[in-house]
Amino acid sequence: MISRRKKKLPLEDWRINIIFVCFILFFFLIILRLFTIQILNHEKYSDLAQDQYWDQTTISAKRGDILSSDGYVLAGTQTYYLMFGEPKKIKDPYQVADDLASILVDLRYKETEKSGDSAQWKTKEDVKKDYFNSIYKALSLDLLWVPLQKEITPVEKEIIEGKDIKGIGFDDMPIRYYPEGSLASHVLGFVASNDKGEKTGYYGIEGGLNNDLKGKPGKLFEETDAVGLPILMGSYKKVEPVQGRNVVLTINRSIQYIVEKRLKEAVEKYDAVSGSIIVMNPFTGEVLAMANYPTYYPFDFTAEEKTSEDQRRKDVERKNLTISDTYEPGSVIKPLTISAAIDLGIVTPTTTYQDSGPTRYSDYVIDNWDGKHYGLMNIIELLQKSNNIGAAWVGHQVGREDLYKYFSNFGLGVKTNIDLEGEDSGILRDFKEWTDIDTATASFGQGLSATPLQVLNAFNVIANGGYLLQPKIISKLIDEKGSADIPVKVIRQVMSKETSNTMIDLLEKAAEGGEAKYFILKDYRVSGKTGTAQIPEGGKYSPDRTNATFVGFMTGSKAFSMIVKFEEPETSIYAAETAAPVWMQIALDLVNFFGIPPDKVINPATKN
Repeated sequence: MISRRKKKLPLEDWRINIIFVCFILFFFLIILRLFTIQILNHEKYSDLAQDQYWDQTTISAKRGDILSSDGYVLAGTQTYYLMFGEPKKIKDPYQVADDLASILVDLRYKETEKSGDSAQWKTKEDVKKDYFNSIYKALSLDLLWVPLQKEITPVEKEIIEGKDIKGIGFDDMPIRYYPEGSLASHVLGFVASNDKGEKTGYYGIEGGLNNDLKGKPGKLFEETDAVGLPILMGSYKKVEPVQGRNVVLTINRSIQYIVEKRLKEAVEKYDAVSGSIIVMNPFTGEVLAMANYPTYYPFDFTAEEKTSEDQRRKDVERKNLTISDTYEPGSVIKPLTISAAIDLGIVTPTTTYQDSGPTRYSDYVIDNWDGKHYGLMNIIELLQKSNNIGAAWVGHQVGREDLYKYFSNFGLGVKTNIDLEGEDSGILRDFKEWTDIDTATASFGQGLSATPLQVLNAFNVIANGGYLLQPKIISKLIDEKGSADIPVKVIRQVMSKETSNTMIDLLEKAAEGGEAKYFILKDYRVSGKTGTAQIPEGGKYSPDRTNATFVGFMTGSKAFSMIVKFEEPETSIYAAETAAPVWMQIALDLVNFFGIPPDKVINPATKN
């Protein structure tokens, strides 16, 4: 029998080719995918694979301490504990809840009685019942882990651990504390939870140096089984946390205490809205004390807050008014105007001008604060009488461009860049925008704004020989590698040494023969200036609302400079009757603290 080979049809060849091509493409895509996973994205997929059998836990870093220059801890971290339970390991949750409630009520009820809080309306049995209900409810849940009680103290933890209760454990719960209470609170700032639930510093040093203080958290990687539970004999990796840096301030605890005590007394005595005081070393820029009143207790904000982060930053009560509250400083700017004129060789202390009455500039009339006029006057008398007409005359002799240049060089209109969160720059408009009346009013401190720190730092230029320094509130930073001192930073020379010496003498004469003469120190020479600045409202200046300022330094020793400022004092609107006497009182405290010997020579003929 003869067999015949069946002939393939063209259609069958086409189908075989299609299948072959698809197979090749599929094989190519597999190779490409493997190349992408194993070569190009190896690290990514390796991490994903490890995540399936490694559990990651964040280990909190201890926040750095903040210390005063004399070594006292102003802000530190105490370790409290979060007590947790593991319900699946607890056979009798009722008994465990009862035992824990008994321990907590025994330790805490006495403190509650002392505080006069819930003890006023709850018995000890009621308090225990609250603890029991809360703990028992948590332990009854069908969960592996439940939180039971926050802020367990070390003593409470030790007692509970001594009971050896199976299924009860503790996690560290660091809490920020301030052992000196409200002392330097506006300098320190505070710590609270941000919108992400993370502990963050706000305001002051806590906010400004948050990155230095917070440290770097560590990580613990534990090998887990298929359901995500740690393997008892499994591997683990640990990255240790890096503790935050300790910050040593230039603030002296004793000086800060003196200043805050006097400030509180004064604000209450003069019924002022607020008060601010800064004490500095004019030769280094170091801030020795910085205080505001009213004040607040920073530890009130260490727990989680209901309010948003944005709201906390807007809270005026917690702002440091010495760096964030700008105001028209008034007559304390006159010494800066005169410094410019003397440095440019335009006037000398004995240069005269005519005060013959109200003076017109750009269709506006300016007058002296008291409405009095003195005829022919010199520059010494200008400062003693705080003469607006004379200051405006000097400002116009200097000229708007040079006056603006000197004011800028004194540090007005820009932030001092002190290491505190929340500083304001103040306002100093460009001289090209000034008219004649702007030059006149700027000369005696109106039409511009500054913070108390800017004003004091400008006076330091006069005290230290003519140099603008950056205010310094941090002395050193300390970490495990050692200590890093923060150097003095000279920004620029503003005036000559000769001009500085002349101004020191002029300001001494201003203090001795000016409005503050009734409160001048008996045994010490003082160089300073009062400033009673009317507060603008509704397009004009209020006749009975003022900011009262006295700023100056010790003429002889120059051991410290100081500014005292009150917002809207009620008993008297004048700085000579509010800020000046407080300045002198604190100055006397400080010369005794520093042990500065008297330097005022009394003419024997004037003795009684």
